[in-house]
Amino acid sequence: MNFYKLDKHAVLEAAKETFPTMYIEQDEMDFYLPDIERGEIIVEPLTIHFYISTNYAYEDRIVNGNKTRYKVPLSIIYTKHDKYEIIYDSREVCYVAYEEDHQMKFCLYTEFYEKIKKQIKKVE
Repeated sequence: MNFYKLDKHAVLEAAKETFPTMYIEQDEMDFYLPDIERGEIIVEPLTIHFYISTNYAYEDRIVNGNKTRYKVPLSIIYTKHDKYEIIYDSREVCYVAYEEDHQMKFCLYTEFYEKIKKQIKKVE
């Protein structure tokens, strides 16, 4: 399962195919790990190290020659009946995009975390 740095265009196209009758709003959210407060992890099969602080995943990037930590974004979509629908509670309409078996898939965040936590390995 790959959730890291997905192509935005591919996510949108797959969302339109998966939810053909819905309006799709694309966004990003921070990768939140409710069971891990701090530390260093690898999410298999990725080999990238993520750093956890206050339950959020961070990654190292080089910015102007300086190592900087950024929150790890997840590609998400909201399904709406039309462009102007207001979402008061996103729990049933916010889906995380991930790639599995060369196919883009979507699941609610609570389901996503349950799937991904089996692949999380702490680095000591």
